[in-house]
Amino acid sequence: METKQFYKHRLQQVVSYLRAKYNSKISIQELENLSSFSYRNLQRVFKGYYGETIGAYVTRIRVENGAKKLLYSSQEIKVIAEEVGYADVQTFSKSFKKHFGVSPAIYRSKKENLFRNHKTNEKQIMPFFEEKITVLPEMKVLYTTFKGDYYSTKLDVLWDDFLSEVEELNININDAECFGIIWDEPIISEAINYDYDACIIVDSMNVSIPKLRVKILKEQKYAVFTHVGPYQHIDETYDKIFSKWLLTTDKEISEAPFIEKYTKHEGNTNDVNLYETEIYIPLKG
Repeated sequence: METKQFYKHRLQQVVSYLRAKYNSKISIQELENLSSFSYRNLQRVFKGYYGETIGAYVTRIRVENGAKKLLYSSQEIKVIAEEVGYADVQTFSKSFKKHFGVSPAIYRSKKENLFRNHKTNEKQIMPFFEEKITVLPEMKVLYTTFKGDYYSTKLDVLWDDFLSEVEELNININDAECFGIIWDEPIISEAINYDYDACIIVDSMNVSIPKLRVKILKEQKYAVFTHVGPYQHIDETYDKIFSKWLLTTDKEISEAPFIEKYTKHEGNTNDVNLYETEIYIPLKG
């Protein structure tokens, strides 16, 4: 493997670790083991690649997960502060206000406005129902990470490059189950900060997979919606989810990431209008 790709995959392992451990003590030893860098050099490489320090990245993940909990749950702010890794609510509130410009309490009080701002002009919020509730089992996936605006054409390039690498492993991409993990919902994060994992399920594949590229996704319950048509128009389906379903559902949303499962795509149809993308919204319970 080329050195550039080797270090890129190591950094992706670091990000996966930070995503999993953001609300607990981060082990410097573990970061050094994952990256093959000293912590000092890792800080330099991480900032050069991701545009922010490890500390800033962890803080952002903490407050943005706190924002999800404020929007999607009725937990007390003190409890949320503890769950996202803060020793007290005052420290959480200070970090939250620095990031979002308002206190956690004010942010929560305006959540209906946040949802309604997603392009709905209807005077009355009409119900919008999920197609099904399902539980995805634990999965082993081959993945690569993208950072940026996941509505941009750069994401198409990421998938093209990723699938080319996958084919070199003798995996039939037309039969493989492909999906994306949306770590940062657009209602919460700025576009430049989106983290996205392109994934292919490898549980049952009898192929040699590089350890650096594989991770285990835990079992999770989801509400499922389907977007039909070009991916470039998927924001229209998200608008309905944010502006209608979230305001009328009695289900409690988890802070776990959203998932997009590509059931009909360029590998199995030539008509972009027939593309189908299942959107999985994580639920508690």
